[in-house]
Amino acid sequence: MSYVLVGGTFDGLHKGHVKLLEKTFSIGGHVLVCITSDKMVRSKRASWKISSFSERKRDVEALLRKKGWLSKSEIVKIDNPFSEGLRPDLTHVVVSPETRPNAEKINEMRSANCLGPLEIVEIGWELSEDGKPVSDARIRAGEIDRDGHLLHR
Repeated sequence: MSYVLVGGTFDGLHKGHVKLLEKTFSIGGHVLVCITSDKMVRSKRASWKISSFSERKRDVEALLRKKGWLSKSEIVKIDNPFSEGLRPDLTHVVVSPETRPNAEKINEMRSANCLGPLEIVEIGWELSEDGKPVSDARIRAGEIDRDGHLLHR
């Protein structure tokens, strides 16, 4: 059975997050959803605008419940992007182009720890009306909404 890893900040759940999670759960099996801690988000641009871990976790749980995925998942808080990747029972990791280097680093760490590599599944960017990626940062900056619609023309 597959055990799939996915992670992120998941601030202001947007259509890119939904696409990422849809792909993750389409692989089947069980899913480990890693959400960045409040400590970890402090390094992000405009970090004061990012919702607390508890709020972000609540929103992710609500989406998983709505989609019928909650029973197939485990949600954990992470303080770095690599710690959970060393679980020996993991089989896959789903990433965006932005997070692929983290998955490659996880596989290097797994190899150094005599663990098999994770199959890396990369999804493309979900694009906004202007053809640029939908991202938490662009939403926080007031450029786009969660569906990728431009807020200022």
